[in-house]
Amino acid sequence: MQNQFGGEAESVVMARDIGEVHFHEVRRGAALCQVPVVPAHYTDNERPLGELDEWFAAGGGPRVAIVRGAPGSGRTTLVNHWVGRHRHDYPDGRFFVRLASGPDGADRERAALRELLLATSHRPEEIPASLDGRAGWWRSWTTGKRVALVIDDALTASQVHSLLPGEGASAVLVTEAGRLTGLLASATATLVDVDPMADSAARELLGRLVGAERIAAEPEAVDRLLARCEGSTIALCVVGALLKEFPDRPIARLADKLAHDERVLRELSRDSSLSVAVVFDAAYERLGEQARRCYQALGAHPGTGEVSVDAVAAVLAEPADDVSDALQELVHARLVSTPEEDRYLMSGLVRRHARTKAVDSDRVLRGFVQHYLTRTVAAAALLMPDRVWHRALLPRVTASGTASSAEQWLDVEGQNVRAAVEVASRLGLLDEVCRFAVALWPYYERGGHTQDMVAVNELGLRAAGARGDDLCRAVLGFQLGFAHLQREDTDRAMAVLREAQDAARRAGSLEAEATAVESLALAHLARGDAEALGLLRRNVELAAATADPRRLALARLHLAKAVPPAEALPLLDQAAEGLRTEEYNLAKIDLWRGRKLREAGRLTEAAQALDRVGAGHRERGEALVEQAELALALGETERAAEKLREAEELFRRHGLTALARSVADRPV
Repeated sequence: MQNQFGGEAESVVMARDIGEVHFHEVRRGAALCQVPVVPAHYTDNERPLGELDEWFAAGGGPRVAIVRGAPGSGRTTLVNHWVGRHRHDYPDGRFFVRLASGPDGADRERAALRELLLATSHRPEEIPASLDGRAGWWRSWTTGKRVALVIDDALTASQVHSLLPGEGASAVLVTEAGRLTGLLASATATLVDVDPMADSAARELLGRLVGAERIAAEPEAVDRLLARCEGSTIALCVVGALLKEFPDRPIARLADKLAHDERVLRELSRDSSLSVAVVFDAAYERLGEQARRCYQALGAHPGTGEVSVDAVAAVLAEPADDVSDALQELVHARLVSTPEEDRYLMSGLVRRHARTKAVDSDRVLRGFVQHYLTRTVAAAALLMPDRVWHRALLPRVTASGTASSAEQWLDVEGQNVRAAVEVASRLGLLDEVCRFAVALWPYYERGGHTQDMVAVNELGLRAAGARGDDLCRAVLGFQLGFAHLQREDTDRAMAVLREAQDAARRAGSLEAEATAVESLALAHLARGDAEALGLLRRNVELAAATADPRRLALARLHLAKAVPPAEALPLLDQAAEGLRTEEYNLAKIDLWRGRKLREAGRLTEAAQALDRVGAGHRERGEALVEQAELALALGETERAAEKLREAEELFRRHGLTALARSVADRPV
């Protein structure tokens, strides 16, 4: 025998033989205040609260406010707080429904409408079964009334439409969990954004939670906690709860614990009732499959910078348009932001959560490394197409674009490329590390990236040593030595360059030995050593022996730096002919031509040469310094001072701090 009951009722009795049973109707009282009480420590958000005030004061309706913000930003608390502040404006009821939990599909709206109808004294047995029927009853009851309805975590515009009250001055506050912008066209609706909490407000919130005196006593530790929380309300509340749990412990103890990347999410998620991970988990579960894959990929991405659509598409092996759509889904979920078109940024807390969802993170990391390496090698081919070490040490690529576009790409992606080199080193990808170091030289050598040049070439040298590749060790040693010269550390440069010269000899490469001589000559020249001239002449001889026209042109340029104008100017003309397709090196030649012409007293020609210097931040700045010297020679002190100010500003803007200091210290 089987007893079944289908439907909804308050009480059910199923039996074969029973005596008299009497059911007496009980009419529920109206539950007209369902909105949760806001915590006493509620802080900040006056701007969005003001926007809500202005929107609902306009009257008419029902009016809808779609409140948007990152997971854990306090959207729900904000709308509940607003309803509490305006409870007297909505005497007919203040209701709360949550849609992200409970049944799936249309059953979510049906269940929410049933709760609303029960709260307004409707009997269970009289509530219609259909969604449309329940929505109609709800509209009928609310028509002409003033009610406030909070719809928490709405996923679609259709969900909200089903729950809208009837005509009247009612307020509907919706916290967005999906795309709801369609409501702007189909309802009287507006958007209200909840930003991350500012540091001042976050500090005030912690003060309310654990005591202002305790917060004021350890400002440095509190600053570190605020940096970890990144304005996330849920994270700040968890931190406050942890501090409150141990009132006698220093705040610095918790700040130290949260300083470890691998621990921060775990520490902020120990209590499931107040957990950063639970909030992010809920947001993740609402994503489509492709958006989840993008979320995982961004979590595994090397570094903390913005990520392009192309990079994610390359790693996922998916069309860029499909990936772009999925990334936009993450934007709507407030899990990433878009500082620029087609570039996406994930905050630290979200990124740490995304890492916990990553599938085969090593494979994804390797994919990003390969993407950035391929693009960097292509950029190197455009920036310095005839460099001998590209042919010897890098894979052949077909690069499209210009040197300018390649430099712009590296300007944008430099932080990600540097992080990719470090990841490649950590994963033991020795070949990739060496190739990165070689390929980045044309970009780093232009100035303003000395720190990166040192770090990348040191990693490259270690990788080349582990591979036993003396030629690569020599080339990367030359590059590292040049970086130390840029830092004006000539002693360190000399030591590195001598080690590179030894590696070049072991490699048995004439080109490498010639580069060693050239590099040491330039280091001696930077120190003002007399032996520089002999080495520079030897460099020209070795360059001629290699039968490489580009190397010979560069050798002549370097020799011209150390000889009088009568010998230097013809050398510079020969160098310009050999490097006629390289804008950056032509700028160097014009810079030195201007110097030598000034030295020869040919000031008008010197000015013309210096005016032509257009490429390279360092070269443009040094040309401005030379123009200042010309102005001084002509007695134009004001113009000289102006040129020096321009040079200092340019050097500082592009990270050439040593040059900026030297200009600032010059008397006029």
